[in-house]
Amino acid sequence: MRQISIGKYRALQRVSTAGGHFNILALDHHDALRRALNVAVPEQVKDVEMVAFKSQVARALAPAVSAVLLDPLYGAAQAISEGWMAQAGLLVELERAGYAMQPLPLLTEILPNWNAGKIKRMGADGVKLFYYYNCDDAERAPQQDALLQRIALDCAAYDIPLYAEPILYPLDEDDHEHQARFTQRVITAAQRAEVLGADVLKMEFPLHPAYWHDAATMRSACEALTDATTVPWVLLSAGVNFESFCQQVEIACSAGASGVIAGRAVWGEAAQIADLDAREAWLQTTGRERMRTLAELVQAGQPWGTRLTPVPVSTTWYQDYQGMPQP
Repeated sequence: MRQISIGKYRALQRVSTAGGHFNILALDHHDALRRALNVAVPEQVKDVEMVAFKSQVARALAPAVSAVLLDPLYGAAQAISEGWMAQAGLLVELERAGYAMQPLPLLTEILPNWNAGKIKRMGADGVKLFYYYNCDDAERAPQQDALLQRIALDCAAYDIPLYAEPILYPLDEDDHEHQARFTQRVITAAQRAEVLGADVLKMEFPLHPAYWHDAATMRSACEALTDATTVPWVLLSAGVNFESFCQQVEIACSAGASGVIAGRAVWGEAAQIADLDAREAWLQTTGRERMRTLAELVQAGQPWGTRLTPVPVSTTWYQDYQGMPQP
């Protein structure tokens, strides 16, 4: 079992359920949210609309979640200053987000003037790093590894958990080869993130969508990911519909996942409801019910405390405790 600091251990308690499972709402989206709010002309969505949507969703669903994942531009500070989610844990995004960029931004950039120290100082409970990764990309994988390691060291210095989110991309290969290697590449990305210092792994379903029709194969892929890692992993929704996501969550948690960080699968339809009162009604009913459903499903998962344990403490532990570095 991996030992972590008292500070990280406490932060994980704040973002999980009493049973040690993650039922986290993801609202850190940028371009994906703009597309959801205005399919025809996403670039016309104003910043104030982004903030308003995240505020409405977070206010409505926070009572049904263990934590919310937000971005520093449109959500994180607003959530604190305006009291959106005073009782829920808070994870904050670190990277510069550009999900709609083509070609894909295969090398990750950190949002300028933003870092793990600022995320800690604002009172958040975790740092999330999204990055594209393919272990067979000899040019880019080492650069992404170096970035992740640097961020992990920063998180260790500020005593805040790091949630690593490696997302697989294909190389110059045919679809069959990409599909055949998908699971092992996802697993290798998870293993690499763990070795470099990630505390929790935010993972896409570890099987190519071409094979999602076979429940036994789906479960086997999740078990392989669980067996190959020692830190907790949680399932992201990747924009699939809610029914499909529930099936994935049930399989993943029964195979060792510790919960979910769910985004568009929960609130995607709400972004298409222009009338604010109608959107609110949808969130208060369908939205909350979806998070309650996920809360029930994740209870079958492996509590994160079975994989992470605090460092031993004694009556003198505080004397050597590093905590936050001095300014």
